[in-house]
Amino acid sequence: MSSSSNSVRILVFPLAILAIGLPACGGAETNPPSADGAAGSGGSAPIGAGATAGSGATAGSGATAGSGSGATGGGGEPGGSSATSGAGGAPGASTAGAGGDPSTDPPPPAPEDGPIGFASLNGGTTGGEGGMVVTVSDAASLTEAMVGTEPLIIQISGTIELSGMNDVGSNKTIVGLGSDAKIVGGGLYLYREKNVIIRNITFQDANEDAIGITTETTNVWIDHCTFMNGADGLVDIVRESSYVTLSWNVFRNHHKTILIGHSDAASSDAGFLKVTLHHNWFDATQTRHPSVRFGQVHVFNNYYLDNLSYGVASRMEADVVVEGNYFLNTWFPCRAGYADSEPGDIVERGNIIETTMPPPPSEDPNDPPPPATPVCETRGTAFDPAAAYSYTADPAENVPALVMGHAGAGRL
Repeated sequence: MSSSSNSVRILVFPLAILAIGLPACGGAETNPPSADGAAGSGGSAPIGAGATAGSGATAGSGATAGSGSGATGGGGEPGGSSATSGAGGAPGASTAGAGGDPSTDPPPPAPEDGPIGFASLNGGTTGGEGGMVVTVSDAASLTEAMVGTEPLIIQISGTIELSGMNDVGSNKTIVGLGSDAKIVGGGLYLYREKNVIIRNITFQDANEDAIGITTETTNVWIDHCTFMNGADGLVDIVRESSYVTLSWNVFRNHHKTILIGHSDAASSDAGFLKVTLHHNWFDATQTRHPSVRFGQVHVFNNYYLDNLSYGVASRMEADVVVEGNYFLNTWFPCRAGYADSEPGDIVERGNIIETTMPPPPSEDPNDPPPPATPVCETRGTAFDPAAAYSYTADPAENVPALVMGHAGAGRL
């Protein structure tokens, strides 16, 4: 295991972009408290340049309110200058994290009519495209509409209260209407299903997981949702599930955020758990952004703010690429291994890592003392996402403004 080098900068950021995380659930990964203090030091630690190939690949389309055609979200349109060096996926010289002012407005994101990343493969993810459109506003109507394999576009109006985990069948688009669609108290459960789109919904106070993707489920796109305050995970992707994309979501007020791979003993997950995460905002959440075992995961253009335990963890020979993200006050941006798990491969390039406070004390027994200057741990070669699908990574310095301005429910 190695750690990439950093160039040190002293930074002062507007207080408006800082947040304090509030624990939402317990577990082995305990978040250290935030610390007040003067500006600290930080920098970037990229390895190589962002490997991009053309524009974001799409397969099929999602659903808009009132029709069977594709709902549009935010895409990653390139803008500004990149803070990377080298070429392709090969290691290159590190550069300083010259991210500029994150409040500067980059070009707006281009529309997405389908997922970028792994959910665009394996036949694509089109959800309920071509099916009937139904609007639901209560739990009984929603749970009835979600089951079965018939293509269906389900529009959620207002707040729906659920309990426990509720089955979702194949070939479904579940999309919130307007800016106030919520699922409160319960979660969605995908078991051996395929081709599901979930967009524009706030998930709050789930008494288990907000979304559980399990047991050979494939082709799921979760886009422009907001997640908070779950009892367990916010999104879990486990047990040989694969071809999943999470894009333009907001995660906040939570502990164990996204788990990919449920157990060190689940070696059958090798070759599965192919997941892309892009343009998500991890707003003071504590751990698992994501935590990966055995899978093949591409993490690009996400905004990490005040994640005081860790950002991304690669465990049990997972292959993880961390590219073009912006880490602010995240003292362990990337971990090769975690707790008792053996390490996985993790490659990082073109990221910006910055701090505006001294290192906080750690209360997590799995975390060593925070370094004076945070760096991404790296190991091995992982994989080349551009060999799997086309995408365009935004420069990391544009990520905070793009994500804060366009991610989350109500912003389709």
